[in-house]
Amino acid sequence: MMKKVMTALFLALLLVPQPARAIDEEAVMRCLMREILASLTCKSVDDFRFVGRRDEVYVFNTHYAAKFTEFYCQVFDKDVVVTSRAWQGKMASARIKYESQPGCISATVNSPWSECRAPRVVQCCGSD
Repeated sequence: MMKKVMTALFLALLLVPQPARAIDEEAVMRCLMREILASLTCKSVDDFRFVGRRDEVYVFNTHYAAKFTEFYCQVFDKDVVVTSRAWQGKMASARIKYESQPGCISATVNSPWSECRAPRVVQCCGSD
């Protein structure tokens, strides 16, 4: 009898639905913005420091053009517009694609005037 009770308890524990693992979409988006900035400026991703976010504008800081400079990444649905005072009014853009793999986001970066002119695809994935 005890063996049947233990087996039933074991099976009940196995059949309990597990909570879904959450992906930190905010962290994945910050990662993607840093990848976009690195692609546009030919700098390392680690050079960009996240300053903050207001509405859909992500603000990053790095040493650029011989001084510390802020970069603004504004997200519009599936588009990102990147600006900086150092660029004197020029803007860059990227197209966001939500990947079929859960928690992954990629972006196609294209800015013909930036230091790194070749279009690139960058990607970030969240961890469970």
